Parts: sequence; structure tokens; C-alpha cells
Amino acid sequence: ADIARTGTCAGGLFGHPCTVASSRDIRGTQPEQSMGHASLIRLDADLVTSAGARCLDGSGGGFYWRAASSAQNGTKLVVFLQGGGECRSATECAVWDGGAGRGSAGWPKTKRLGEDELSDDSSVNPHFHDWNKLFVPYCSADMHSGTRLTPSHALGGGYFAGHNLINATLAQLRRSLPALAPSLVLLSGSSAGGIGVLLHADYFAAAWPAATVKAAPAAGFFYPAVSSERDFINGDATPARRLGLAAEWAPYVSPRCAALYPGEASKCTDAAFAWRALATPLFVRENQYDTAKLANCGCDASAALTANDTSYLRQWGRWVRGTLRDLGSEATPHGYFAPSCLSHAANLGWSAAPLIRGVSMLDSLAAWFFETGGAPARLADDCGELPCGGGGGGSCPHLPQDPLSRACVGRLAELCHGLRGRGDACDACLESHVHDLEAHGCPSRGRPLLRWYCGGGGAGGHHVCDVRIGTNDVALLPPPSEALPRIPTVTIAPGVEMPLINLGGVHSHPSNYSAWLQLGGRGLDTAMMYGDDVQVQVGDAVAASGLPREELFLTSKVPCCPAESFTSWCVWYDKEYKDLDAYTRSEIDARLLGVARVDLLLLHWPCATMEETVATYRSLERFALDGKASAIGISNFNASAIDALFAAGLTVPPAVNQVGFSIGGHSESRLGRDLDTLRKCREKGIAFSAYSPLGGLSGVDVLHHPRVLKVAAAHNRSAAQVALRWVTQQGVVAVSASSNPAHLASDLGSFSFNLTGAEMKALAEI
Repeated sequence: ADIARTGTCAGGLFGHPCTVASSRDIRGTQPEQSMGHASLIRLDADLVTSAGARCLDGSGGGFYWRAASSAQNGTKLVVFLQGGGECRSATECAVWDGGAGRGSAGWPKTKRLGEDELSDDSSVNPHFHDWNKLFVPYCSADMHSGTRLTPSHALGGGYFAGHNLINATLAQLRRSLPALAPSLVLLSGSSAGGIGVLLHADYFAAAWPAATVKAAPAAGFFYPAVSSERDFINGDATPARRLGLAAEWAPYVSPRCAALYPGEASKCTDAAFAWRALATPLFVRENQYDTAKLANCGCDASAALTANDTSYLRQWGRWVRGTLRDLGSEATPHGYFAPSCLSHAANLGWSAAPLIRGVSMLDSLAAWFFETGGAPARLADDCGELPCGGGGGGSCPHLPQDPLSRACVGRLAELCHGLRGRGDACDACLESHVHDLEAHGCPSRGRPLLRWYCGGGGAGGHHVCDVRIGTNDVALLPPPSEALPRIPTVTIAPGVEMPLINLGGVHSHPSNYSAWLQLGGRGLDTAMMYGDDVQVQVGDAVAASGLPREELFLTSKVPCCPAESFTSWCVWYDKEYKDLDAYTRSEIDARLLGVARVDLLLLHWPCATMEETVATYRSLERFALDGKASAIGISNFNASAIDALFAAGLTVPPAVNQVGFSIGGHSESRLGRDLDTLRKCREKGIAFSAYSPLGGLSGVDVLHHPRVLKVAAAHNRSAAQVALRWVTQQGVVAVSASSNPAHLASDLGSFSFNLTGAEMKALAEI
């Protein structure tokens, strides 16, 4: 960093001594630049050796430079990091030839910079065409991340020094262009270069502290955050750990990111996590269905997508949209442009990108970069299906791809030229030429594809077609409103409807709250005792969902201490909140959740004495009467505790009693986990709610019990769905918990069948 800023060496890079060659001005030494061409500047020998700035084969690196075409833009700079995949084994690394190749020996002295942000054609690149251009070739096979000074024997003897090359490039710029003082910088890159941008945005900004640096990676976001915690996609999703190469690449991690994820620095190689540590403004260009993800679901891009492939990718799209909403919240300076396309980077260029709601990618990026407000800076196709991008007149690659579909759409384009995306007018044209279209291979089952065309590739409210790659099959996918489950509700208080299933989680096992909301869940359950971090996670999921607050149902709980049954929890709690009354604790809880009002606030358990219990409950009554909770209730109260509470005289009666309740777990009375408590709640008009509905507290292995499995087989459902349905079919509100998106989707699908009376009775007898 010292070299990058000053051109001098303070103690050497990576702890090694170094020397600095005398600077030379490349303006006096480079060949005359022809239109659109940039000159190769090779790194000085000392930077190659002391800074480890080597390509995969050990040769020294370099970069291409093209000066601004006008003096007024002499301090403006576009930096582009080239992409080209990575190598993951000694065998792959032996033949890897992505990007600029495995070595620099054959690099030409000049390179034409003719694409997108590098173009000098003002009709293609109106905002940046006459800026300085810095093109960083990709020759390290490590997503521009590696810091190795020695070759990796485990990966065939190659160097992985992408970060070293970037560091040395900045140093060489300082030497060769000592007068260069950027004021405005666009940092860009595609694919592996996009990951490099994420890793180094703040690094470039630190090298030019007087400049405004903004980063706009393409196809470098790769993995949505909500899926990266579990093994749903064949292991950890961070690129370095996923490929098992963290030790071999030794990827660069910014100090800011390492501090954000103590002990988990490898998350900093995953853009979906790394962006949270960035101080540099970020504009993400990412397809919602990136073909680079196909390997993770076992999908084969050269074969037909199966129903499972399609389901997987549709869910992935929901995750991507949720992650981008989080990135682009009002609290951040970031933006995004995310077509609903099945592609990698080919359609994310200046002119190739489809429109989103009539807005081009370039217009959106320019509005974000220059802060003009001339176009939305946060755009994602919201058609919800795979794929449907271009909802304002653009189109996605790969759709349609098979001969029948191409002929079908091609003929309609000839017959109804200029009407694509014009809804009713296009529909009328379609109907008037239906016989002609059928003659061109568009039988009635091809109509959805033509409707897709008339809808502008996803707009207009039409069904969206999934044209399975390599086949003549056109399959209809339901519109988004039909794709999400409809969750029944119960009335717990006048005007207050609670979902019949909610997602909970505790400090040691938090759930995947964002995925739950994206899958169609609307009820979230949490508590102060689960920890401030869990409360914040829940609140972040609510904020990032983009859903109207009135569509969500948020339950929280405040403890009652000292307690008879939860003494260990009270020991921890009293360290933080002992001197605060329950009303103040409830206010703190709402602030942690980021909401002005919770939908349901429960007293988590009875206090050590009924007097203390009643006093604490009075605080909850005040909280509700002040409009800060729509309803209040209790938890872990048995029948006798409910009678005692009512005997004290209540202004706001409890709306809900949440207790442990499940198949095999409905006979323990101390904490209300029994049928007597269920009957008492119904007598008092209290909704009954069940945590651990899968039997975790019952002492019975419910999910493997022969009787449960027999019922599950009869309905072609999972044991977990049967366990949940046994609870909810009694009108009992279930509170499940999981971080696995597949499990969450299964839970939400548990309302799709009913158990018979005989089955309910048989399960109750376990």
C-alpha cells in the first residue's frame, strides 16, 4: 500500500525487503495510441520479485493503459479487472488458459479496448468514453485474490498472486505516471473480475484517497447470502472455501471485512457477505439466474432442465432478489441491476443488457454513479419466474433456444413486427394469425411462449414460459402469486390475524428468516432471551424483505425474572436488564427489531411468584394500550397459572399462550404442555400456540416413528409435514425453526393436505 500511494517502499511488501526502480513517465515511452487501443506496461522486475506480482506460470504481470482523449477528463479513470474463471485442481491448473492466459509472455504490445465501459465510442459509452482506461489482465486463476509469494505444489506449481498483481499495478502506476491524481474512478470487472472488484474496492479507494471511487462489478455476486450458511448448494458457498482453495490461494481479505467476520474471514471471499464491509459505493450487475450456478444444482446447461432444476433455480432467484434488496436498502449507497435472465455475463454489457421496467442498465448505472436521479438505481425484474427478464422490451439470452421455439417466435416477430411487449395489441395480432403460427410449429401448447413474447418477455401479467434448453418442450410456470403458499390465519384479538405457522429460532440456532419471507412465510417469532443478535437478524430480514409491514406478523417475548423454571436464562438476562422494568425492556426489544409496533408480545414464562408475574403482565398491558403491541399474551403457562393470572383481574386478557406441544409431547403439565392447558385456553378464549411442534421436547423420535411414517407415506408427504399438520389441524399455531431453505419450504407446504380423523387419533396416541 505504501508503494501504491507514494512509489516508495517502507519496509517491503509482505515483510520482504524491496528496492524501487527510478520512475519513468510512460507518456514519453509508449507507442502512439491508435483509436481504441491501449499500451502494455509491464511491471518492473523488482515488483515482480519482491511483491510477488506473477502470473500463474511465474512470469511477471502488467497492465494496459490508454490516456484520456481530452484534458478535461485527465483525472477521470475507468479501471477494469478481466475475468476468466479459476482453476481448482492440479489437473485444471495445468491447462487453465482463461482471461489473459497463464502467463504474460505472449501479451501483445497494444490491445483494443472496444467493449462497454472501455469503449471510446460515445454512442456505445456516452459517459466514460474519453476517460483514462486501465485494463488489468487476468492471469492468476484465483479471482484476483491470491497473495502467494511461492508456487503451490498442491495445485501443480502455479502461483496464485492476483492480489499481488493489483498491488504492484498501483505501484507501477505511481512510478510511471507520477502526475496522475484521479478525482473520479469507476472500478469495474466481469465474472472473476467482478469478484476481484468486490475484494479490492476499498483497496483502490485507499490508494487514491482524494478520489471518489465507485465499483460496478458484473456477474461477480454469484451467491445469495441466504443460501450461503448451509449445505443446500453442495457445501459452503464462499468461492474460496467452496473450491477448497483458501489455503492454496491465500486470498486477500480486507482488514475491515476480517473485523466484521471474526474467525470467519473466508466469508470475505463471498461477495454476498463481503459487500457489508465495503465503504466504497457498489453497483451490482447480476443475472438472477446465473449459469455459473448450474453446477451447484447438478443442472446441465446442455441438456433439458428437469422439474427439480427449475424449482431450484426459481428459488435461487428469490434469494438473489432478497439479497439485493438487502444490499440496496435506503441505509446504503449501493445500487443494482438484476435481469431475470438465465445467463452469466454475456448480457450485462452496456448495450446487451435487457430493459427492466423500461430502463436500461446503462441509464440506471449512470444515475447511480453521477447521482443524477434520472433513473432508478435499484432495479430487479420482479416477474418471479425462470427466466423472464426484459420486462420493458429487452430479451434474455437462452430464451428461446430450441428450433421449434425459435421458429415460433421468429414467425410471430415477422407477422407482428413492432408489437412486442404491447399487450393487447400484440395479443390481437397473435390471434389473427393463429393458423399461420400453427403451421410454423406453434400448436396450442406453444401459445404460452407467444404470450410471453406479447408480454415483452415477462411483463403484461401473462404466464412466463420456461423453455427447457435443448428440447422442444414449453412448460408453463405459475405466476408468482400462485407460486407462494397461502398460509391460514387465526383471529387472536379483534382485528388481529396471526399466521397458523410462524418461524422461530434461538441464539444457538437462528433460523433463515429472509428465506422464510421469500418462500411465502409471513410470521416471525423471536424473544429478548434469544439474544440481541437474533433480534437484529429478524429485524434486518423484515427490512430487507421489501414486504409491506402490515403483511408481516412479528411475535416477541420479554422474560419474567426471577423465575422458577428458567433461572439460568434469568442469570444471563439480569446482567443486562436487571434494573429495567418490563415496559422499558419491551421498548428496547422493539428498537432491536427495528419496528414501532410488534404484533404480539408475550410474557415468556411465569415469574417465581404470581405477584411478580401479575406486576410484569401489567407492564405488557400498558405497552398494548399505548399502541406498541397489537396483542399481548403468555408463554409456558399451565392451566392453574392461567386461572391465577385471570383471578388478579386483567385489563387486556392474553391473546395467545405459547407452549411446547407436539405428537408425543402433550402430557407434561408443569409448563402447560398438556391437553388440560389446551382446554383451559379454549375456555378462556386464548389461542394455543406450539413451539417444538416436531417433537423435540417430547422424548419421542417423531420424525422416524413408524406410525408417523405410515401416515406420511399415505399422503406422499414428509414426516415433518405430518407432525406440523397434526398441530395446525387442531387450530393450534405452530412455531417451527430451521435454517435449511428446503425444510422451510416443506413447512410452508404442510397445509396442502388434511389428516383423517382416524389418523389424528392414531397420532395423538403416540
